[in-house]
Amino acid sequence: MSDKRQVKTVSLFTAGVITTISITLVLFLLGLTILVAFTGKGLASYVKENIGISIELTGNLDAAAIQRTKAKIEANPYVKSTIYISKEEVKKQLIEDLGGDPEEVLGYDPSRSYFDVFIKSEYVNTDSIKKVEASFKEFKLTKGLSFKEEDIAKANENLSKVGSILLLLAVILIVISFTLIRNTIQLNIYSKRFLINTMRLVGATNGFIRRPFIFSTVISGILAAILANVAITGVIYYFTREYPELISIVKMYELLVVYGIVLVSGIIITVLATISAVNRYLKMTTNKLYHV
Repeated sequence: MSDKRQVKTVSLFTAGVITTISITLVLFLLGLTILVAFTGKGLASYVKENIGISIELTGNLDAAAIQRTKAKIEANPYVKSTIYISKEEVKKQLIEDLGGDPEEVLGYDPSRSYFDVFIKSEYVNTDSIKKVEASFKEFKLTKGLSFKEEDIAKANENLSKVGSILLLLAVILIVISFTLIRNTIQLNIYSKRFLINTMRLVGATNGFIRRPFIFSTVISGILAAILANVAITGVIYYFTREYPELISIVKMYELLVVYGIVLVSGIIITVLATISAVNRYLKMTTNKLYHV
C-alpha cells in the first residue's frame, strides 16, 4: 500500500515539475519578446547613432585648430558625438592592412586626418542626412564627406521589419503558451477526472471544484514566473557583459515592467488554462470519462 502511495506521490511531483518547466519556458520566451519590444526604440537609436559620417581634413592642423573644428561640428543640434582620427593613426592602420608602407609605393603619403561624426538617431534618415551633409560642406577644412546612404535606408527598413516581427511573435507566443499550458495542465488533471465527476454528482459547485486546481497551478505559475525572470536576468547580464554599450539601452524601469508582466502572465495564463481544462471534465458524463 505504501509503495502505491509513494508511486502516486512521485507521479504528482513529476507532473508538477513538468508543468512548472513548461510554463517557465513559455514565460521566458514571452518575457524576452516583451523586453526586446520595450527596448526596440533604444536599440533602433543605438544602431542609427553608430552610423558614422567621415569628414576628411586638409593640411596639418595643430591641437587648437582641431579643438575649434571639433567644437564647431558638435555645436550642430544633429551631432551626437565626434571622434578625431589623426593622420598618424590612419597611416598605421594602412600599413597593417596593406602589409607595407603605401608611401614607398605611391611616392606620397595618402593618409589624411578626419573626424568620425555620429548623428542623433532622429536625423538618421535619407532626407535629413542630405541636409546634414550639405551643412558639413560649409566647413572650409572639409576635403571630403562620405557615408553610405544605402546603409541608412537598410537600417531603417530592417528596424521596421524587426518591430513587425516582434509584434507577430508576441501574439503567436501568447496563443502557443495558452495552448501548451492548457494541455500540460489537462494531462495533470486527467488522473483526477473521476474525482471531479464524483464531486459534481454530490452537489459541489463548479467554482468549488475548480478552486483547488486553480490554487495548485497558480503556485506553479508564480514559481515559473520567478524562474523565467531569473533566466531573463541571466541573459541580460551575459549580453551587457559581452557588449557593455547595451547597458544604456536596457532601462531598469522597463526591466521591472517586464518582470511584472511575466508574473501577471504566469498567473492569468495558468488560471485561464486550468479553468478551460477542468471545464472539459465538468461537461462530460460519467460514461464518457471511461473513453477519454
